[in-house]
Amino acid sequence: MNIQAYIESGILEEYVLGTVSPQEKQEVECMSHIYPEIKEELLRTESALEEYALKHQATPPPSLKDSIFAQMNFDAAPEGEEQSEETDEKIIPLADGTATVQPAPVEAPVIDHAFDRVETQVVTPTWAKLAVAAAVLLALFAGWSAMQMTDMKSANNEAVAKVESMEADMAAMKAQTEYNEAVAALFRSPTYKHVHLAGLPKSPESAVSAFWNTQTNEVLLDVQNLPAAPQGKQYQLWSIVDGKPVDIGMLDNAFTGKVLKMKNTKAGSAAFAITLEKEGGNPTPTMEEMYVMGKVV
Repeated sequence: MNIQAYIESGILEEYVLGTVSPQEKQEVECMSHIYPEIKEELLRTESALEEYALKHQATPPPSLKDSIFAQMNFDAAPEGEEQSEETDEKIIPLADGTATVQPAPVEAPVIDHAFDRVETQVVTPTWAKLAVAAAVLLALFAGWSAMQMTDMKSANNEAVAKVESMEADMAAMKAQTEYNEAVAALFRSPTYKHVHLAGLPKSPESAVSAFWNTQTNEVLLDVQNLPAAPQGKQYQLWSIVDGKPVDIGMLDNAFTGKVLKMKNTKAGSAAFAITLEKEGGNPTPTMEEMYVMGKVV
């Protein structure tokens, strides 16, 4: 499994944000138990999101609550809570000396005889109004939270991209440092003879350094300046021994910023030269395509 590709897929950020499916959630948890790299990245992502949330936390503006409650009317009395008025009961004395109570007259509902219906008034209970207000508040808060999470995810992606860019820059700096140290060591080494290959009329600004170990005949190249080889072409290194050119290898087309190890030359090399040949090389050099040359001093 390609662990780095899985990490870079973005599923860990979605897991922390809670936007994955149940199956994906189970998969991430399983992977984090199997692979320590995934678990470490998951913990780092959670920490980064938590740090961002604490740094950028914000509360909904107070005006949001006021604007919602300003549209609600809580003055109407709920149904069933109207106070009853005093009843107009009457006490009527009877002939036998006792008395009876005549209850107050009950008003009949207003009947609209024209349409043969009873007029009624619907009163919304207080709890229903509160429920509506709570639902509106919840919906607004959910939308606000979703916006915050989107911003947080975007910021996290930017942070991850910056970290990856910094890692790439550090790797490039490390490679450049190692290359500079290797070339400096070759210049200082008494084992290697330095031969400077200067540009010829074909390419006056070209420059290459050859390092020849006269004991083992090993040859190393450091290309300081050489045009990129055209499509289907490749540079070839030659040494001149007893007046004859000897093939000592093809240059890697990605020759910038690295020390190239070539084939061994023969004892008694008097000079080194580089020509541009067909890809794969030629048994003899194309003289009109010679770019640099240097004599062994």
